[in-house]
Amino acid sequence: MSEIAIRCEGVWKSYRVYHQRAHTLKEKVLSRAHRYEDFWALKGIDLEVPTGTTLGIIGPNGSGKSTLAKTMAKIFEPNKGSVTVNGSVSPLLELGTGFHPELTGKENVFLASSVMGQTRRDVERRYDSIVDFAGIEQFMDIPIKNYSSGMYARLAFAVAISVEPDILIVDEVLSVGDESFQLRCWERITELRAEGRTIVLVSHSLPTVHTLCSRAIWLEEGAVREAGTAIEVVGAYLAAVHADIAEKAIEATGGRHGTGEAEITGVAFLDGSGKEAEFVYTGETLTIRLDYRSHDLDTPLVCGIAVYRADNQAYMFGQNSAGAGVELLASGEGSVELTVPSLPLLHGSYLVTLALHDPTATRVFDFIDRKHSFGVRDHPELPVEGGMFHVPAHWKASAAPVTV
Repeated sequence: MSEIAIRCEGVWKSYRVYHQRAHTLKEKVLSRAHRYEDFWALKGIDLEVPTGTTLGIIGPNGSGKSTLAKTMAKIFEPNKGSVTVNGSVSPLLELGTGFHPELTGKENVFLASSVMGQTRRDVERRYDSIVDFAGIEQFMDIPIKNYSSGMYARLAFAVAISVEPDILIVDEVLSVGDESFQLRCWERITELRAEGRTIVLVSHSLPTVHTLCSRAIWLEEGAVREAGTAIEVVGAYLAAVHADIAEKAIEATGGRHGTGEAEITGVAFLDGSGKEAEFVYTGETLTIRLDYRSHDLDTPLVCGIAVYRADNQAYMFGQNSAGAGVELLASGEGSVELTVPSLPLLHGSYLVTLALHDPTATRVFDFIDRKHSFGVRDHPELPVEGGMFHVPAHWKASAAPVTV
């Protein structure tokens, strides 16, 4: 088999979006022409998927993910460019393709499998494993029109996954059924990966892409915005998404007030090398630097910093200079820095509230509420984690003690 399973070269794909469409002969004669515009779902996609790779495709709704998957599966023909596929392909794009509601579950297994190019002998050989995977053996002899949506999806997925292709193309179908069934779906995908199959996975579930995929691409408005390892691409996508959330949150919640006796003149976010950065990695150094000017204060000046999660406004942590025993200038210009040597925050975007006040916090000289933000990306060398904080930990496994 070729070392490249799928190659896309300059792939463009468009749809016609009709604004006015004639439905009768009279309308066609009077209007003379349909009114439409071409919508380009894919714009010059260049992509190679090496054999044995699990590739994730991510991006917002309408970015061209499903169109690219269907083009790879040869369901769509590109307007321009070419798609070369080396090996047999099984597309899991729309569950239930080939099903008929009046037929029984058993009859539909044979019908749908034939639509996918399987012979009756192939289906007979796999039938028991299909039924076992779906977990609905007692319902196989009743019409599927009487199935629940979950039962229908389980049977459809079991039929689709029963094929053993060189290339599997999956579009948002790993979330069917209950937790137990989803676990079996994941196990099956993992088995296919271990067998060296090539898998293309379209998903809005970033943890799924992060966990299952070795590489990923990020589509935006029909073009590849970023490509690389799954960790890198998911991190970049999350940073962009959370930056947008942060910007909207700032517009909604941000404000500034104070007496003006001292004022914040500049804010910067620095990485471990002391350079300004839009984001830092979990576990690395973050420094928040605040420049200020004070005007002959009659009281000590205190700087306070609080950090919030942008997407849910959760309060992460806060500190002030007085608690750390750091003195600020009561008159003149200066700067103060808060350095976190090993940032425990996980990927996302974070808003920062900054304040200059007296030691009792009753006199507020300058207060900027969530007008500044920074991003955090998962460190590629750290384990995949959930939640909002990195918790240093280690795992240990051992054999069960032998009992006599």
